[in-house]
Amino acid sequence: MDNELYSKKFEKFYESLTANFADTSDIQNVVSLAVQGIAEDLKIGMLTADVNIPVSVRVPNGKNERYILYDSGAHSEEYKEFQYLTADGGRLTYQVYSIPDYEYDVEDDKILDFVIGIIAYVSRYVRIAEHDAMTAFTDSLTGCLNSNGLSRNGGLLFIKHDIADYASVYFNIKNFSYFNHVDRTKLGDEILKKFSIAVNAYIQNEEIFARLGGDSFVAFVKKERVDNFVDFITSMNIRANTNRGPKDFTVECNAGLYFAVHKDNISNLINYSAIACKYARNSKTYDCVWFRDYMIDDNLREKEISYKFHDAVSEEKFAVYYQPKVNLEDGTLGGAEALVRWAAKERIIQPNEFIPVLEKEGSIKDLDFYMLKHVCKDIRTWIDKGIEPVPVSINFSKIHIYNDNLAEKINKIITEYGVDPKYIEIEITEKSCTDDFLTLKEFMKAMQDRNIKTAIDDFGDGISSLTYLRDLSFNYIKFDKVFIDNVDNGSQKDDIIVTSLIDMLNKLGKCVVAEGVETKKQADFLKKVGCKYAQGYYFDRPLEKEDFVGRLENKKYDY
Repeated sequence: MDNELYSKKFEKFYESLTANFADTSDIQNVVSLAVQGIAEDLKIGMLTADVNIPVSVRVPNGKNERYILYDSGAHSEEYKEFQYLTADGGRLTYQVYSIPDYEYDVEDDKILDFVIGIIAYVSRYVRIAEHDAMTAFTDSLTGCLNSNGLSRNGGLLFIKHDIADYASVYFNIKNFSYFNHVDRTKLGDEILKKFSIAVNAYIQNEEIFARLGGDSFVAFVKKERVDNFVDFITSMNIRANTNRGPKDFTVECNAGLYFAVHKDNISNLINYSAIACKYARNSKTYDCVWFRDYMIDDNLREKEISYKFHDAVSEEKFAVYYQPKVNLEDGTLGGAEALVRWAAKERIIQPNEFIPVLEKEGSIKDLDFYMLKHVCKDIRTWIDKGIEPVPVSINFSKIHIYNDNLAEKINKIITEYGVDPKYIEIEITEKSCTDDFLTLKEFMKAMQDRNIKTAIDDFGDGISSLTYLRDLSFNYIKFDKVFIDNVDNGSQKDDIIVTSLIDMLNKLGKCVVAEGVETKKQADFLKKVGCKYAQGYYFDRPLEKEDFVGRLENKKYDY
């Protein structure tokens, strides 16, 4: 090869290669034009490139294509191959075919290696530069648009198209914390990536899909496609790797929907569909909820509660009320349930106003531990004053069960206050069983190992299962009010169900507590069929701490 590397031709080749790229779509044309100027000197008959790009949100189906970058019309059958890795885990492979009857020597190989290396370097540089330019607008984990990209691309979309032609869909993956718990964050990340790739592939060119963080997504889709889109995202099968090998998962979503009108902007679309999604997450009936105007006022109240919560905790504005549990066998105080009230400046805020809000945002965990500490503090005070306490149950949200150290953390607090574990019971709702049965089973076993009693609350409010009764190592089970209400109505079927359940639980060594007892007839019936404890307004309303001390000092009830 009679060629001087630093010739005018090569200089022109380098300038042409580095100065003319607009984006990755130009790579083939620019390289082809640049190679034409040096192909004759380098004895190149044909230059091809294999481009292999892995599956991602930006390239949903991956890429595996061959490009002819230069073809003189005649070339040898033999070729030299050069391979380079790309930043996204792909590969660029170049094949250099000499002109007919020419065989590259060692010196030629060095020159070709240098030239092809420059082509590969510039190609990768352009891809990286394009990626960096998109970084501000794309999600680092999934590669789909982030909130900045949503605003930018949404603005461009609605310049070209009428915003009133679109629906906004805001959606969350149901029980996403489960995936992180199964295999730490690895499984959760893989689910997010594969879910995003699938949704992005379903989205059409004139629609937009973005991840806003965590497992929260939003899409602007054509109104006529919204039903099909919702069907697609609300139940999707994804195969992912776990620490025990590949496994198939059904990924389901809650979604909030909003139909845009002409006066709307992007913020409206996101906010209104997000508000509707909150309702979907709380709904027992619907996975998808359409936005309604009244939801705005509810959302403002929720934001106010969320904003004031942490100050209320630090200022100890939450008060513990104790609702007595009565031993039906001897009519004495046998225990109590700790209930929370928010003593705001203007009024006492009831739990049904703030508990659902704190559940949704996760702050309920702080409140649960606040209650545990204050109950332990009260019990310690009563003991120091010579007042014999009774066991007190504290409600813990189901979101705690994914904390592997939950049992130890509870035990540590009890120990810090010098309280005997026999005075503390932890209640978990029956619905927690359906979310992650195995994790709940591990938690209850850990509590049993520490001699701390547990209870299943609201039994009968969800889909009750005999599996829970057989396999979970709990001590108490609390019948939901729904079982008790019909006792006064003379329903023979309800009487048979309650009687049979109590008899079975007693034989299993579980202690039954009936909630919501409001009449003497209910109390007498429960005593007759072997229910050990009852609580409700028939005996006592939730009592302030000072009033409950009076009950501790006089534990006898007349009923």
